[in-house]
Amino acid sequence: MVSKMRKTNPLAALALMAVLPVLSMGDEPVVDFHGAGWLQAGRIEHSYTTPAHDVNDYNKMWFRNAGAVFGASVKFNDNWDGGFGLGTINVHLSRGKTTGANIWYPFWVPFVSEARVTRTSTFSEDQKLSFTAGAFPVNYNPDVKNLGLYLMHGYVYPGSIVSGFTGPLGVLAATTGAMASYQIGKFQDDLILISETDDKPLYDFSVADIATVKPLPGIELGAGVNMYRVIAQDKRQTSPGKDCIASSELGEYSRGCFELDSVGVQSDGTVINDTITGSLAGTKLMARFHIDPKALFGFQGPLGAGDLILYGEAAVLGVKNQGKSYDDIKRRIPVMVGFNFPTFRVLDNLSLEVEYYASKNSSDNLAAQYGSWIPSVDPAVNNKRDDWKWSLNIDKVVAGHIKLSGQLANDHLRLGGFHNYATGVETTTTPKDLYWTTKVVYFF
Repeated sequence: MVSKMRKTNPLAALALMAVLPVLSMGDEPVVDFHGAGWLQAGRIEHSYTTPAHDVNDYNKMWFRNAGAVFGASVKFNDNWDGGFGLGTINVHLSRGKTTGANIWYPFWVPFVSEARVTRTSTFSEDQKLSFTAGAFPVNYNPDVKNLGLYLMHGYVYPGSIVSGFTGPLGVLAATTGAMASYQIGKFQDDLILISETDDKPLYDFSVADIATVKPLPGIELGAGVNMYRVIAQDKRQTSPGKDCIASSELGEYSRGCFELDSVGVQSDGTVINDTITGSLAGTKLMARFHIDPKALFGFQGPLGAGDLILYGEAAVLGVKNQGKSYDDIKRRIPVMVGFNFPTFRVLDNLSLEVEYYASKNSSDNLAAQYGSWIPSVDPAVNNKRDDWKWSLNIDKVVAGHIKLSGQLANDHLRLGGFHNYATGVETTTTPKDLYWTTKVVYFF
C-alpha cells in the first residue's frame, strides 16, 4: 500500500557526486538496468465511523494507484558500485469525507528509489566491510510482507505504527543517509546514520545499529536500537518547551506541543493543570527471529522455498516515560508474528501476519501534520480501538516477469486526505474493519 513517498534531500545528491571520481578509475563499468510498472486497486469493506466523525467514513470506498520505477546498478570494479533509480506514482485519494466527496482528482508523485555509492573491502572469504552513502533501501527483516519493521518506520512518540510501506516488488522506500556494514562468518552488524525525510520535522538525524546472527541453518536472530532524532536540526520543533505556543515563528509546529495533565480540581470546579513538556525524540529497541524448518532439518521435497517459515518481531517504542500519555512501557511494545503456509509451489507466498499493540492512545498519526509528540485523543474512535491487527497476503510470479499479489487486512492503512495532504487518520480501527487489494506488476 502506498500512502506517501519520501522526500529527498541534499545527501542523495552528494552520493551521486561521489560516483564521479570513481568513473575515472579506468575499469570498464558493468551496468544492469531494472524497472517495474504496476497497477493496484482495492476496496474498504468496512471502516468504523460515527455521524460526528465523517472524516473517517471509508465504508465501501474504492482506492487505487499506479506507478513505475526505473533504475540502474553499476559495478565499477571489485571495490566500488552504485545505484540510481527514479519513479512516479499516480494516486486517487479515498477522501472518506462526505463534505468533500465530489473532489476526486488524482495527483502524481515523483520519487527517488535509489541514489547511492558503495565501497566494499573484502578481507577473506567470510569477512567484509562496506560503506554506503546516499539514498538506499534498508530491509533488516525480509520476511515481512505488511506488518513489522518497527525500528526504521514511524515515530517513537506518539507511537503510531506504519504498515503497507513496501513497493511494487517488496522493495522499501529509500533511507537517506549513510551505512557501515561489517560481516564476519554468520554475524553481521549495520550502523546507519539516517536523515529524516519522511515525518515532520524534516532533516533530524537518527543513529541506528542492527545486528544479525545465523547460529544454525534455517535460524536467524536479530536485534537493533534506533536513537531516533538524536541530532535535531531545530530543538524547538523536535523537543518544544513550555513557551512553544507563544512562539509564532514555529507556525503549525506550535499546535499541541505540550500536554496539560490534570492534577486536581478546586472547590469552585476549576481544573488545576500541570504543564508537561515532551519530545518527538526517543529510543527504539527491536528483536526478531526467523525459523525455516526445511533448512534446519534438511528437507525440501515438494515444498516451496518460503513454505513453513515462522518469523516475528517485537519493539519498544520509547524506553522513557513521558507524562500520562506514555506512562506504561508495556503499552509501547508492538509484537508481530507471521507464518508462510505451505502451497507446494502453487503460490510463491501465502502468509498470515498478526500484530498485538496495546497502546491506549489513538492510532491516528496526527504528528505527521502538526509535529506534536502528543497523541490524538478522540473518545468516539479510541473507545472502539482494536489492539489486534492482521494481514493475509498471497503472491505468484508468472511468465518470469509478472507478479500477481493480493491482500486482505485490518492493519494501519491511512488513506484520508484533502488534495495531496494526508490526514494521518487510520482506515481500520475496530475488529470489524477490513479491506482487500490486488496488484499486478511487470518487472525486469
